[in-house]
This record gives sequence, structure tokens and C-alpha cells, in this order.
Amino acid sequence: MEYLKTVFTKVYIRLLIAAGICLVVGFILTAIGVHSSASLKDQQIASRWGDKKDFAEVSVFFSELSGFKKENVTELKYKIDEKLRQDSLTKEEEGVRSWVYAYSANGKAKIAFKKNSAEVKVIGVGGDFFLFHPIRLVNGSYFDDSYLMKDLVVLDEETAANLFGSSDCVGMVVEIGGVMHVVSGVIKKDESRLDKLAGNNEPTIFMSYEALEANGEASYINTYEALMPNPISSYAMTSIGEALKNIDEKRFELVENTSRFKWTKLLMRVPKYGTWAMNTKGVVYPYWENMARGMEDYLTPVALLATILFAYPIVLVIIILIRMWKKRTIHRGDVKNFFEDRIEDYRDKKRKKEGDLEIYEIN
Repeated sequence: MEYLKTVFTKVYIRLLIAAGICLVVGFILTAIGVHSSASLKDQQIASRWGDKKDFAEVSVFFSELSGFKKENVTELKYKIDEKLRQDSLTKEEEGVRSWVYAYSANGKAKIAFKKNSAEVKVIGVGGDFFLFHPIRLVNGSYFDDSYLMKDLVVLDEETAANLFGSSDCVGMVVEIGGVMHVVSGVIKKDESRLDKLAGNNEPTIFMSYEALEANGEASYINTYEALMPNPISSYAMTSIGEALKNIDEKRFELVENTSRFKWTKLLMRVPKYGTWAMNTKGVVYPYWENMARGMEDYLTPVALLATILFAYPIVLVIIILIRMWKKRTIHRGDVKNFFEDRIEDYRDKKRKKEGDLEIYEIN
């Protein structure tokens, strides 16, 4: 009995303090990881849409050899609709969508307004692109597939300044590839170090995929994204993979964004250190995927360190118990008596407190 008190006050006191520090640092690293991954808004549509446990965001990145185009998007939508209907995962309420999707392609173009012009990167978008990518608007509004006219464009601040001298240009008409387009909105790009490294540092405009294709700049769709029900683990990713089985799997890459920053997923990357960033499928990642992969590279060692820090206190307690048991300095009866004494001490203090209260009330 006395030995237990000695163990926990002298012999292992420093180790237990170290274990406590490990726990604190581990929780701090966990908080850093959660905050860092949450800062990537392009990866958080499941959280914005509803319960993150019920939905999953899946991205598909295609190589040029895949030849993935608008007609493939239509075919894929039909297959996913059928899959959800067969599995009773469709919404019965009128006007409520069971799932949403977006797609995009990259290109280059010259944009002009009167005598001013600029060479810009063009992202041709379709579906609910800006629902997946809520880039900060400083003026105007986004556009989506519900707009009948496909001549709307969204400029970034740099392009707006080059053409108009300010971001106050909504409704103005610009020329792209000999075709007139109306400025729908102006966005402000993030200027973090990760953004710049990921390729989000060029003058950029967004236009409909149809307009980009008509301009001769979109040879294929390189990114497809979907948010859909995920009643069991990997349901969404598996469903999309099955819907794409007519395309050679070497020509596209599937990623489940919703779970990619979980500690377990990050730790699975550790054995692949040195090769996890390699791309052998010929796909070209958009800037937001480059950012997500950069974040994975940053958080993987953080997750590993946090896991080690959390493991130390557990291992320490196990070692202490094993050593005490081997030396026969601890017995089941000792442990039982130790905790019974602590319980009795608590009850004595409680009875004393209640007795003092009764005396106070009598007086």
C-alpha cells in the first residue's frame, strides 16, 4: 500500500510529468493540423453542405489521353443518378439535390478591353464550380450552369486592374478570342506562400467550359469533382470509380478529399515517403490540388510526431504496471485497497462538509 504512494510521488514523477507534457504538445499539434486543413476551403464542401459524416467529396483528375469531355460528364451524371436511385439515396423533396458536381479545364487566352489587353490563364468551368471553390468576391457575382448565356466571365483583381484600372467593372464587355464576354464578377485570390508555390500566382479568369471549348483552348476536361452521399466508407469514391470503368484507370486518378487529412490517412503515407508525391498517370493537377498535396506533405510529419507523443504516456503506464507486477510489489488487492481508500477519503470529506453545513443551519 505504501509502495503505491511512493511510486507515484517519487520514482516515476519525472516520467509522468514528461508524459503530461507529451499529451499537451500532442493536442497542440492536433489543433494545428485541424486548423491548417480547414483553411483549404476548396477541400471543405462536405462541411459546408451538411453533416460531414454523411457526404464525401471526390475529385477525379484526367490525363489528356483520357479524352474526357462534356458528353462524358453527361454520361457520368446519368450513371451516378441511377446508382443513388438504386441505393435509395435520392432526395424526395422537390428542388433538393442529392448530389452536386463540377468540372474544369485549363487554357490560355488574350483578353482585351479597348486598347488594354493581357495574357491570362483561363479556367473553363461547369456545374457548380464556385460551390466547390468559394473564392472571395470583391465585386459582382459568380455564374453557374443555370445561366442560359455562356458569355459571362469572372476576373481576378490583377486582370481587372490591368484592363479597367480597378475592380469596379461588373457589366463591362471584354473581348476573348474575338468573342465578346460580360464581366460577372471580380475575385480576390489568396496570396499565401502555398498558393504561389501551387501555381495560383498568375493573372486568371474563369469562363464557362463551353466558351473555352468554342475558343479552341479546351482539348479535354482535366478535373471533375463530386459531392455525394457516403453512407458507408468509400461508397462515393467506389461509385464514381465504377462509373468510369470504361476509361483506362491509368489515365485518371481518384482522390477522396473529405478524409484525406485524417491522421490515419496521413500516417498511411509514411511508408511511401519519397514516392508519395510521384505522378505516373500523366495528369496535370489544378492549383487547389497542388495546395492540398502540399498540405499533406506538411501534415504527415506533424501527424507522425503527434502519434508518437500520444503513444509515450500509454507505453509508460504499461511499463510501470508490468515492472510493478514482476517485482510482486503490486497486487490486485493493493490496487483495490488503494482505490477503496481514496473513495473512503472522498466520502469522509463529503460527510464532514455536510455535517458542517447542518451545524451552520442549526446555528
